[in-house]
Amino acid sequence: MDAARLVEQAERAMSGTPRPEAVIAEAWQAYELTEAVGRLLTADRDDGPVARAGPRPVVTASGGDPPRAERLTGVRDPDGTLRRLRTLLGEIGLALVALTCTAADEAAYWHCIEALDAVDESKDRLRALSGAETG
Repeated sequence: MDAARLVEQAERAMSGTPRPEAVIAEAWQAYELTEAVGRLLTADRDDGPVARAGPRPVVTASGGDPPRAERLTGVRDPDGTLRRLRTLLGEIGLALVALTCTAADEAAYWHCIEALDAVDESKDRLRALSGAETG
């Protein structure tokens, strides 16, 4: 499945008012997807406009659902996909900050902090990818 469609699924999951657990799960889903897109774009840079999937992603703490990134088969629009991922990560980050401020207990707080770290790592990865795509 093309990366843009997977980002679209994540955007739908974040629309409305998702439950705290769903926001945390989406942070990990976005992390996995960013990593998978990054592997495709860096491994297959010379294959032309459509990159093809390589090795399957490593599952981290994405909650109960399998990572969407496992269904990634290509990136038809690298620049557009990177922009949409950046926007998605920004939305997830804002939702996580709000959750962190209202965490009911220490465990919930740390789940939010770990998810925020994953979002920040993903943003760093996107910045590196964006530089590589334009350079």
